[in-house]
Amino acid sequence: MSLSRSVRITASVGKGGMNRRDDVLAIQELLNSYLPKYIPRLRVDGLCGFRTFEAIRKIQQNLVGMFSPDGRIDPRGPTLRLLNESKLSSSVNRVTTSSGVNAKSSISSSSLPTAVIQAAQAAQRKRKVPASVTIAQWMLESGSGKRMPSHSNNPFGIKAGRGQSFVMAGTHEETKDHKLVATIAPFRIFPSMNEAFDQHGRLLATHPAYKLARQYMNNPDAYADALTGSYATDSKYGSKIKSIMKQNFLYKYNL
Repeated sequence: MSLSRSVRITASVGKGGMNRRDDVLAIQELLNSYLPKYIPRLRVDGLCGFRTFEAIRKIQQNLVGMFSPDGRIDPRGPTLRLLNESKLSSSVNRVTTSSGVNAKSSISSSSLPTAVIQAAQAAQRKRKVPASVTIAQWMLESGSGKRMPSHSNNPFGIKAGRGQSFVMAGTHEETKDHKLVATIAPFRIFPSMNEAFDQHGRLLATHPAYKLARQYMNNPDAYADALTGSYATDSKYGSKIKSIMKQNFLYKYNL
């Protein structure tokens, strides 16, 4: 299957679908390109059995962000649309000019540093924080690692507590009447980036301020919404995190 071409089906595939053989073959091949490495590839046989149903559900949960995946892909539904968009985006990001410069330079899931993905997934295993949320926060808070307090190894904007090493840096806080006010605050210093990811996960998993978010560990969008007003004063914080997760197909990194 060509990575530069959209997959099209004539009828629904999956649970309760019409499951026409050619459609199932196309979907099985497409799904295999997205399944996590620890899940065995589907047998591309045109038969829509239990493993194909479950693969669809897994993709819907991790890539599409469905809270209640239905295990079916419709010709004009969101699952097929997002799968095709993600596939085409990955293909475009691999295209280079004759000088070797990427033809598309915007941040996408295909260009995320492996270390960031692994650190976010490690935090999910240990702390139950959705990896997609952690990665989105890394992208938002630090400009994907390009903007953070000097010598801090702190890409999450975590403030320093009593007795913790810190560096002073400028930031903006939103007031109750939604006005941005410039201020200077102490930001925590971490010995390494891995330590920052681990402590970020610990903060979200244990601090009373994030008790509401912890109720939605299996629902990244709701988890993001619950961070508004608690993790940041920005009244649109949750919406920004969700937008980053959707635009960059970060749901697929959730375990």
